[in-house]
Amino acid sequence: MKTRLIFVMALTVLAATSGAQAPKDPAFDVAAIKPASDTQAFSFSMVQPGGRYIGQNMSLRLLIKTAYGVHDSQIIGGPSWIDSDRWDINAKAEGYKDAKPFRDVSRLMVRPLLADRFKLVMHHEQRELPVYALVLAKPNEFGPQFRRDDSCDPKGSAIPPAQGSPEPTGNMACGGDGFNPRHLWARGMTLNYMLIGLGRTSIDRVVVDHTGLSGKFDWEVQWIPDDLRVDAVRGPDGPSIFQAFRDQLGLKLEPTRDRVDVLVIDRVERPVPD
Repeated sequence: MKTRLIFVMALTVLAATSGAQAPKDPAFDVAAIKPASDTQAFSFSMVQPGGRYIGQNMSLRLLIKTAYGVHDSQIIGGPSWIDSDRWDINAKAEGYKDAKPFRDVSRLMVRPLLADRFKLVMHHEQRELPVYALVLAKPNEFGPQFRRDDSCDPKGSAIPPAQGSPEPTGNMACGGDGFNPRHLWARGMTLNYMLIGLGRTSIDRVVVDHTGLSGKFDWEVQWIPDDLRVDAVRGPDGPSIFQAFRDQLGLKLEPTRDRVDVLVIDRVERPVPD
C-alpha cells in the first residue's frame, strides 16, 4: 500500500545557512523516537496545545522536509534508508500553551533533534535544477480564489471557500494556512507558504516565485492528483494542479530551470530507539 503524506503544520522556507545543528535553533525539552508502529498508516506531523509535537510514520527525508521546508529534489545524498525506514516521534516543549505560536517554532526544534538523534550533518549549496516558475497568468489580474490581504481583519470577509473545502479560508484566523495533497488554503500569508505547501504535494519540481508579488494574501485552491484524476474508479474527474492554479488563483506553473538552495547530506546514522 502506498504511504500517503499529509502535513497539517505550516512551514517556512529554507534558511540561508543550513547547518542541521545550528545553535540558534530552539529545541524540544523531551523527545522520543521509535520505529513506526504502522508503516502503512498516513505519514503526518502536527502540533498540539501544550507544546506537543507528533510525527507518525515519518521517514528521515520527510523529517528534513518538515524542518527545512524543502522539496524532495532539494535533499541530496544519504543512504537509501532515509526513505525506507519509518519513525514515530513524540516530543514536548515547555512554555507553549497554545498550538498556533508553537506551529512555526516547532519545525525549528526538529533540526537539533535530527542532529542529535540521527547525527545528521548537512551543508548548503546552490544548484541549477528543473523548477516550476510561479507567474501571473494575466498581468495584474487575480483568480476568484486569490486576493491581497495585507490587513487581514479576523472579523472581515474572506474569499468564498471552494466547494467541499474542509477548512475554508473564511473560517481561519489571520496568519493561518494548511495543505494536503490536493488542497492549499491560507489567510493573510506570504507566498512563501504557498511554495512550501506545493512542496508537500506530489508536484515533481521545486516551485520558485516569479510573480513579483509582495505582501500577504488569501488563497484556496483544490485539484485532483493525477493518480486519482485519471482513474474514475478511485476518484472523480477534476482539474489538474496546473489547471486549478490558473482557473482558481490566476497563476501559472511554468517549467524552466533555476538555481535553488539544496541540502547535501554529509553524515547520518539510524537513531537508537527510545
